[in-house]
Amino acid sequence: MLFGMSRRPCWHRLFDVLLLLVLILDCGQLVYGQGIATSGTSSTVHEANSKSKFRLNVVWNSRFGNFTYVPEKWADLHLAVQNSVDASRELLCATYFDDDPTLQFGRDVWLPARSKLRITHPVLIPKYSESKGRAINLHSLVIEKSSGEEILVKSESGQLLHETSMLVTHSRRNTAVIAGSRASEWVPSDVMNLIVACRVDQRLNNKVTILGDQFLPSDEAGLSRLDHIVIAEDRLADDFAAMSALRDWVSAGGHLWVMVDRVKPLFLERLFGDDFTSGIIDRVGLTTVRMDRPAMLIDPVEIEGETVEHEEPVELVRMIPSNMEVSYTVNGWPAAMSRSYGEGRIMLTTLGASGWMKPRKSDPEKKDSAKAVDPMMISDFVAGPEMMNLSSEFFRIPAAELLSPSDLEPQVREYIGYHIPSFSLIVGLLTCFLVSQVALGVWLMRTERLEHLGWIGTSFAVAISLVLLLIGISYRHGVPGTIASIQMAQAIPGTDEVRSQGCIAVYHPEGSASEIQTTCGGLMFPDMSGLENATRRMVTTDLGAWRWENLVQSAGLRVYSFARAETVVARIEAVATLDANGISGRYSGRLPPGDDSVLATRFGRLGVTLKGDGTFAARADSAFEASQYLSARLLSDEQIRRRRTLETLFKSHKEKGFALRPQLLFWSEKWEHGFHFGDDLKPQGSTLISVPLVIQRPANGTEILIPPALLAYRNRINPDGSKGSSIWDEFREKWLERSTPGVTWLSFQVPRELLPIVARRARLSIMVTGPVGRIEILGLRRHDVVSLHTVVDPVGTVQIELDDISALSISDDGQLSLGLQMGDSSRPGLTMTVAGTATQSGAEAQASSAVTNVNAGTKVNYWKIESLTLQLWAKTTEPIAND
Repeated sequence: MLFGMSRRPCWHRLFDVLLLLVLILDCGQLVYGQGIATSGTSSTVHEANSKSKFRLNVVWNSRFGNFTYVPEKWADLHLAVQNSVDASRELLCATYFDDDPTLQFGRDVWLPARSKLRITHPVLIPKYSESKGRAINLHSLVIEKSSGEEILVKSESGQLLHETSMLVTHSRRNTAVIAGSRASEWVPSDVMNLIVACRVDQRLNNKVTILGDQFLPSDEAGLSRLDHIVIAEDRLADDFAAMSALRDWVSAGGHLWVMVDRVKPLFLERLFGDDFTSGIIDRVGLTTVRMDRPAMLIDPVEIEGETVEHEEPVELVRMIPSNMEVSYTVNGWPAAMSRSYGEGRIMLTTLGASGWMKPRKSDPEKKDSAKAVDPMMISDFVAGPEMMNLSSEFFRIPAAELLSPSDLEPQVREYIGYHIPSFSLIVGLLTCFLVSQVALGVWLMRTERLEHLGWIGTSFAVAISLVLLLIGISYRHGVPGTIASIQMAQAIPGTDEVRSQGCIAVYHPEGSASEIQTTCGGLMFPDMSGLENATRRMVTTDLGAWRWENLVQSAGLRVYSFARAETVVARIEAVATLDANGISGRYSGRLPPGDDSVLATRFGRLGVTLKGDGTFAARADSAFEASQYLSARLLSDEQIRRRRTLETLFKSHKEKGFALRPQLLFWSEKWEHGFHFGDDLKPQGSTLISVPLVIQRPANGTEILIPPALLAYRNRINPDGSKGSSIWDEFREKWLERSTPGVTWLSFQVPRELLPIVARRARLSIMVTGPVGRIEILGLRRHDVVSLHTVVDPVGTVQIELDDISALSISDDGQLSLGLQMGDSSRPGLTMTVAGTATQSGAEAQASSAVTNVNAGTKVNYWKIESLTLQLWAKTTEPIAND
């Protein structure tokens, strides 16, 4: 005791006071050092000698402006470290934010003698209210570990704590440009002016993040805060880690704009990998530019643009596109083209930036107006009408994840089953205890020994409590420590990379002190409920390797979501061709073939027979119904979970861009997620592998059967130039209800890899509901409209055989056009009747499933196409030689 005796001499009490002050000051030093906790309980924190000659600098912005940091998003923190002594050092740089000093993010660093090092490590920007502004404070420490102790290292200026702030953005749509990587270069003014003009035109702000650092994020998470990236230089062609991160980011849903006039062909080759089949011819300078919209089946008339004269030549890269949708051309060469890439989209422009915009004209009335102009919406240039159209698609909000954590969490929890004592067992034991107590009391009372009831009853109660405790322990340990996962792994076409996303459920019966870590990349934020008062630190040790220190995993079940990308040694790919029965091919890759295989596109699914040697076949007659996702009829518990996952995936694919190209899907239990939560955990779970299908053309003269899933269709303009009826909504991929007759023309797209081919016959399957009355199938014979088949009063699904080869012509770009004339104008009472007038037959009245009151005494009967598919029998022919 320090003050336990009042009769001690005064100098003794003074000594106690001084000792207490020393203890307080020592604790204060710990607080000043931010209470650094280590993974060992016996570790302490000390202050290093001020002569350590060490310098740390947190680089939160670049010479071009702020990096884009978004609250609740992962980002890369840039650090510059300098060691001025003659010995190498092993250090830990740790950073935390104001709101939560116990949550730290750090990086292990080995620093040679007298050296400088620039490093990055991931950091999760905390939630930050927009009402607080944009500046958020952060603090960094340098720690040297020695003999189990953590020593705070002072800088040359004597600092232990390095404080700075960064600016965050609350905008949802953030754009970055990659340019100006060298100290002597800046972002070209025309590039920056065009990006700003596009953002202002889309009612976004004029702020653009410039990624001009020499080292760019090497992980997709470092780019996740960005929605759009513009490439205006080709230095990423030699930065393989950053190129891989860029591909993963696009595949996850990002929008990438490559200015082809500012990159070399090597950049495109390494970006697309083996999937790049286009060719660059040459580069020319143009002083006269006219952008035309090429002819399309939806509008076969080419639209000429306005001719613009330029004082300085605008560079045009003459390029032959492949697997790209051309939006505009200049002198017949593509000027802008795009394609889907995973869930994201890539846009290429071959015309220089100055050809897409013009200077903004000053408006004296607005200039003199008293109304203030928002400085965030100012642009000195205006995007041309062609770029405005392109911007509306490029600068939109990217699609969400294919499978969100909320979709997967209920299913991953099912892998871990809890067992609790039954209600009847507990009630039975307590009832027995009460009955025994009553019987004991009665017996003791009759034997005149009632005074013994106290200790005997207590003993019985203790015994019952022990029994209940043992039952609870046995049930608690009846489920071993388990780690379960459900995820989707997507192979990125043309590369050796695979991107995974999913959920992990971890069950510890007694909790665990094991570190959560990974050496395979990916980021994951653990569940830290109840650990707010403990110092937790995420330490990055290498590229794609990190661990959580001092993070105790609580007993019970915790669920985590994750996303990661990796490069595999054996590329995962599926190559197929077509024959008279459908599709056949071979799968190869890191994993052996799995089960429950499906071949899927946006327009249908086929059951697949996948053998152990990797060969597979998908017959055209194995098409799934709309509600079918697996070939099996009797489903196990595991297959029920798989079915729910596939149902969620395909219900959301229309909005998120999945299966724009054919995908081979199968399930595997051997794919590792790469995260470690401790030893002795029983693995559970399953992985959905998605492999883009590479279609190879069969030999000339081969008879092939193209299944409906490979024949995508879209609206096209009527042959007479008129606009078709609104029956098929291709943007929502949905057939619309109608009550009046209408004509619509559809263009069926044959896979371009199979061209050229000639059609032999076709089978059109149409399912209709409601009193449509009449369906007439139309075709084109030398540009003349001909009737191919007519069905009167169709009911349910109707299969129509089309064998007029002359009317089944396929264009050079693989388009087969068919028309549908729906409804019967000669029987208007079929769809509209006056109350009390029976103009419908019994069959027609039975087919009227949707009735809407228009006005008093009138009812309207709607009809609708529920589904439409086409099978095509064809034969490959000699390819047309290119000049």
